[in-house]
Amino acid sequence: MMLRLLFLLPILFLSACSKPEKADTDHTGLETPAGEAVLRHVLSVCPHRSEAKQLTIVLGDKMEPASKAFEGKFSDTGLLVTPSKKLEAGMANGQVRIYDSVTQEPPIIIQLSSLIEEPASVPTFKAKAAWSWKDKAKRFIYTVKAKPDGAFDIKQEEEVPIAPRNQDGMREVK
Repeated sequence: MMLRLLFLLPILFLSACSKPEKADTDHTGLETPAGEAVLRHVLSVCPHRSEAKQLTIVLGDKMEPASKAFEGKFSDTGLLVTPSKKLEAGMANGQVRIYDSVTQEPPIIIQLSSLIEEPASVPTFKAKAAWSWKDKAKRFIYTVKAKPDGAFDIKQEEEVPIAPRNQDGMREVK
């Protein structure tokens, strides 16, 4: 019995010392009806919407994946919703491309970086959101106000400049 305990002791010690798996950041504050409305608006103003076949949704400043349930809300867009974990980056014709590792298609990527409620009599938010398509991207700051019918009025406040993507070390996409 004592021998078994001595054998298990190093295993228990190592498992206690190992780093826990990093959990995905909780984005429930972004995966709201207001967040969905902002992302739908961003998709509607993307001039490349008709060219795309796929859509990827990312949340937060670190562009983390949206939940499957939240992604499912965009199944009515006519675009194949592709989880961000399936995307790869590479070079094609001297340009950085983000593409689906299975289909090789570039998705429109829509991002909701922040959605901050402001004090007001009507629920009002400041949102920072962006779209990207191949080597093009735009980021905006919006004011989002709830309407009595449950919809949202979304007004662009400003366009935020985006630095060019870093093309160093990208492999060529074939």
